[in-house]
Formats: sequence, C-alpha cells, structure tokens
Amino acid sequence: VAIDGGTPVQLTNRFVSVPTLSPDGKMVAFSSRDDQGRSAYAICNLPDCSSLRFVPPRPGGGSGRITWTPDSTGFLYVTGTPQNLWVESLGGKPTRQLTHFTDDRQIADAAWSRDGTRLAIARTTTTTDIVLIRGLKR
Repeated sequence: VAIDGGTPVQLTNRFVSVPTLSPDGKMVAFSSRDDQGRSAYAICNLPDCSSLRFVPPRPGGGSGRITWTPDSTGFLYVTGTPQNLWVESLGGKPTRQLTHFTDDRQIADAAWSRDGTRLAIARTTTTTDIVLIRGLKR
C-alpha cells in the first residue's frame, strides 16, 4: 500500500516470513522456499517483486530475518561455532566474516546505526537446569 493510502498490491504468492525492506527502499528480502522447496532467503526488486532470486542459508546459519548492509548491497547472517556474523554480497563479492567471537554465546540480533558506521549486536547465553520438586500433592 502506498504511504498515502490506496489499494494494496500483492507482491508475491510465495510463502513469506519476516520481510525486510532494504535501506535504499529498492528491494525487499524475506525468508521463503526456493523452487525445490528448500529454505532460502528471497530477494526481489520493488515495486513489483521482479528479478526474484534465492540465496540459500549458509551452513550453520538460519533463514530468519535479514539484516541489510547500510548500502543495500548485501546482508548479514549468523553461522558457525562459535557464532559469528558474515556479510553476503548481492553483487558477487566474496562472503566475508565480520565478527571474530571465540566464546559460546549466541547472536540474537544485529542492527546498524543510522549513519551506517556502527553495528550493535545482541548476544545471549542459555543456561539449562534440572529441578526436582518434592512433596507435591495431587
């Protein structure tokens, strides 16, 4: 739907999860399935979702929300053990590792500053316990 209102326009008839608009407003990316039914990132040009292309998730990575690079030329993804952020270029440049964490904390999210010069990364630690409770009455 246009910002000033109007009739909604369907962009695709594919499964779509967590759509994300590129910073330049020219593309949309979302988690979907490719033509063989495999999980993949789908990226298409706006306003009509033309030039649809699929980028398969990298080994150890998910196919969740895309975090675009500030210049809209690629996106970040999480992969590896330990988890690190990598940049996937849409223009054919080699994939590059952005962070070099060495501990077992998980990367929950990442977001660029408005000027694109800094990256905030939310990292988590999961703790698991087994608790025995005695004396419960039925």
